[in-house]
Amino acid sequence: MKTFINQLGFKFVVLLLMVAVTSSCKKEEDIPTEPARIFKPSDVKITAGETSAKLTWTVPLMSTGKTFKYSIDFSTDSLFATVNYTTTADTAGVTVTEENLAVRTKYYARVKANATESQPESKYIRSSVFQLTGIQLFTAIRDNEIKENNITLRYTPTIGLTSIVLSPESGTATTIALSTTDASAGLKVIAGLTAGTKYTAELFAGTKSKGIATFTTIAPTTYTVKLNAGDDLAAAIASATNGAIIGLNPGTYTLSATTFITQKTITIRSTSGNPTDTKVNYREIDLEGTGAGVTLSGIEFDGTASASLYFINFIGAQTANGAAATFTNVVVDNCIAHGSVTSFLRGDRGAAARDFKITGITVNNSIVYDMGLNGSSAYYTFHLNKMQFNTLAISKSTFYNAGPGLFTASTTYTADVIPTVAITNSTFNGFGGNAKYALLDANANPINFSILNSIFANTPKSGTVVAAAIRSTGAGSSIKISNSNYFNLFTALTNGTALTFGPATLTSNQSINTDWTAATTDFTLAVGSPLRSAGSNGGAIGDPRWTY
Repeated sequence: MKTFINQLGFKFVVLLLMVAVTSSCKKEEDIPTEPARIFKPSDVKITAGETSAKLTWTVPLMSTGKTFKYSIDFSTDSLFATVNYTTTADTAGVTVTEENLAVRTKYYARVKANATESQPESKYIRSSVFQLTGIQLFTAIRDNEIKENNITLRYTPTIGLTSIVLSPESGTATTIALSTTDASAGLKVIAGLTAGTKYTAELFAGTKSKGIATFTTIAPTTYTVKLNAGDDLAAAIASATNGAIIGLNPGTYTLSATTFITQKTITIRSTSGNPTDTKVNYREIDLEGTGAGVTLSGIEFDGTASASLYFINFIGAQTANGAAATFTNVVVDNCIAHGSVTSFLRGDRGAAARDFKITGITVNNSIVYDMGLNGSSAYYTFHLNKMQFNTLAISKSTFYNAGPGLFTASTTYTADVIPTVAITNSTFNGFGGNAKYALLDANANPINFSILNSIFANTPKSGTVVAAAIRSTGAGSSIKISNSNYFNLFTALTNGTALTFGPATLTSNQSINTDWTAATTDFTLAVGSPLRSAGSNGGAIGDPRWTY
C-alpha cells in the first residue's frame, strides 16, 4: 500500500512539472523574441505620381530608444530575383524619382531594418505594386492625321525635347531625332510607316520619358478607281459594283442631280484623307433598295449650290419610295457636310413601320452644319421615324445650326431589338425649334439613349419654340446624360423656360456658359477651362478638335 502511494505521489509531481513546463513554453511563444520579427518594419505604403513615389512604413515594434537605418530595394520582380535600385534611409520613409526608376514600369519595394550592435537585421516587408505614371506631353492624336504610311504627332512645345522612339507592335524600334525647331513647334510628321500596323510612340528629353501614345495606321486601301477633279463622279458611282472603293484625288467634284446608290454598298473617300482639299458639291445622296449602303470618308460635301434638301435619303425604289428595303450600314467619317435645307439624314419614307431596316449608322470625326432651315424644318437632323435600326453612333463630331431636333423615332412600333443611340465626345450648338423635342423624340418606343462627354447649347435656334428636351415613355428605355455640359437651353428665345431632361438619369454634368451664341462656329475651349478635364476619363469633353 505504501509503495502504491509513493508511486502515485511521484506521478503527481511529474504531472505538475509538465504543466509548469507547458505553461512556460506557451508564455514564451506569445512574445515574439526572434529579433528578425521584433525589429521588422510594418505597414508599408506607396504614394506614386508622375515622376516620383513616396514610400513610408511604420517603425519596428521594439524601436523605443533605438536608432535604425533601413535598406530599401526596388524590383520589377515580386520575388526580387533582380534588384533594379537600392537605397538606405534613417527615417521611416524614402522618395524615389524617375532618376532612379523607369516611368510606366511596375515595381515592388521591400524594406528591412539593418543590423545594429545589439540586434541582427530584420526580415523584409514588401509593398504592393506601383509605378510612376510619367509626364504626358503628347496631346490627343487627331483621327485625320493618321494615314496609311505617316502620322502627325503633336505635343506641348517644350525646350529640351530630343527624340521620339517609335515601336511597332512587332519589329524593331526606330528613334526619330527632334531638332530645337521641332521641340518648339510641338509637332512632328513621321513618314515611312507600315499600313495597318499598331505603333507606340514615346517622347524623350535625353533619357527621360515625357509622353507616350499609341495609334494604328490606316489599313492599306485598294481603290477600284481613282478620279481627278473634273472627272465624272456620278458616272463612277452609277457603274460601281458592290464593295467598290472610289478614290477622289484632291480637287472639286460635282453631283448636281440626285445621286442613287442602288442595291449596292460602296465607299467614296479622298485619297489625301483631308476634307479641306477634296470637295463634292452635291444635291442628294439616295440609298435605294435592299443592300444599299455607303461609307463617306475625308470629303467636304456642300449642298448649297444645288439647293439640296437632304444629305442622305433612304428610299425603297425610285418609282416607289416606300417599298420595303433592308439597307446595309452608313458611315460618315472625317467629313464636313453642310447646306441641306431639310435634314442631314431621312429614313422615314417606308410605307409602314419597319418597312425600312438598317443595322448601323455612324458619324465620326465630322462637322455638320446648316442642316434644317435655321431650326424651322419639319425634319430632325436624324429623322428615323418608322425605320428599324440597331445603332446610331455619333462620336468626336460637331453639329451646329442643324435642325429643330437632333433625333426622332417617334412612330410607335415593335422592333426586333431595342435600338441604341450613343453620343460621345461631341459638340452641339444652335439647334431646336418648330415645337420639336430638342434632343430626342422616341415617344412610346423603347430606346437606349446616352450622351457622354459632350456639350450642347443654345436652343431654340429659330424664333419658334421647343416642346421639351426629351420625349421617351417606352417601357424598358434607358436615358443617360453623363459628364457633359449644357447651357442656354430654353423652350423659347424670349420668356422661355429652362429645358429639363425628363426621364434621363443625370451624372456628373455641369452648366458652364462658355459664351457661345447660336451663331458661334468656333467652339475652342479656353485654356484652363474646367471642361478640359470634366470627362469620364479626366480628359476634355466635347469634340476633341476644339481642345488641340
